[in-house]
Amino acid sequence: MVEHRSYAYVEAMNGLLQQAKRAARGFRTAANVIAIAYLRMSKLTHLPAHPFSPAAAR
Repeated sequence: MVEHRSYAYVEAMNGLLQQAKRAARGFRTAANVIAIAYLRMSKLTHLPAHPFSPAAAR
């Protein structure tokens, strides 16, 4: 039996990766681009709303 699956999840990840690539323009190294991609694509919930405010305690 063959299951038919949608590529919606893969396309959603591709869209997030494209956004990360656009946001990372101007960075000097590939490691910085990869870091931006990981931050954009992960669903982190414990990050502060403002980058200079401390993170909430777990």
